[in-house]
Amino acid sequence: LIPWSLGLIEGVDPLLARTYFWFTGHPLVYFWLLPAYVSWYGMMPKQAGGKLFSENLARLVFWLFLLLSTPVGFHHQYTDPGIPTAWKFIHAIFTYGVAFPSLITAFTVAASLETGGRARGGKGWFGWIRKLPWDDPSYTAQNFAMILFAFGGISGITNASYNMNLAVHNTTWIPGHFHLTVGSATTLTFFGIAYWMVPKLSGRKLFSRKAALAQAWTWLFGMIFFGNGMHLLGLHFGAPRRTMLGAAPYREAAWNMFTTESLVGVIFLTISAILFFYVIITTVLFGKKLDKPVEMPVAESYDETPTPKWLDTWKGWLYGAVALVILAYAPMLYTLISEMQLTSPGFRVW
Repeated sequence: LIPWSLGLIEGVDPLLARTYFWFTGHPLVYFWLLPAYVSWYGMMPKQAGGKLFSENLARLVFWLFLLLSTPVGFHHQYTDPGIPTAWKFIHAIFTYGVAFPSLITAFTVAASLETGGRARGGKGWFGWIRKLPWDDPSYTAQNFAMILFAFGGISGITNASYNMNLAVHNTTWIPGHFHLTVGSATTLTFFGIAYWMVPKLSGRKLFSRKAALAQAWTWLFGMIFFGNGMHLLGLHFGAPRRTMLGAAPYREAAWNMFTTESLVGVIFLTISAILFFYVIITTVLFGKKLDKPVEMPVAESYDETPTPKWLDTWKGWLYGAVALVILAYAPMLYTLISEMQLTSPGFRVW
């Protein structure tokens, strides 16, 4: 695409361009997500007053992401002609596989937070939840991020299914999905991290904990409204994504309830974003100087079982990841490149 945009070649092969895009585009999501996982595993248990339930499970999760996060790109191209069904099936299997680290995370992080809730005096099956530090905006924002991510993960399993994907592909279901993943799991976690990191870096106390808590809550409700509206609009009516629906001549009256719900979500999200920048800017400029530096939250492991050697070395996992990428992409890329047809004409954007 770069030579095309510079006018060095007359056209591009759309299928090859899309394949290159998703070859890198889906792993890019994990560049955003894995820092959030680092905080969920390595910092949140400490903030909750507990310990990491299992360091070995945490290590396994990150190795599985390294192994399975790249050879899944064809699940974005189920409807693309020119890619044999067999290759789409292989990528579908890997896509279901990459869901397992998130399932392990749901168990491990919840168990880690439970150790904190019980250490704070929580009793019974669910009583420990009320004892968690909900008055801490850093913790609360990250907890909400995980809750929203659970629903984003469920919709992601739908996207991975070859049959169900055909019902929601290229509809508003898709932005509903990635707003609950990238827009919630990563963004809201980064907000939460900022609420302890900015005071640590600036040496100033968070200017308004109440405003920071309000920011987390408004982002939660905003994403609930926006995500639900987008999901249902795409699922029930097939409303297309990447389209100015307000001006679409085929717009149906039945869409109004869901577009209005999404609009309410956008209003909440806008208020939340304003609150975030308000808190951060006022903290840096007007926050009270701290008497002692903020301690970086680092969780200790609850499980003292020695780490197995296969979880403590990167070579096998890295070699396996490279092998899976070659298996999943090399034959198809060779075919696409050898049969490349530069038929799509270029255009200048300036």
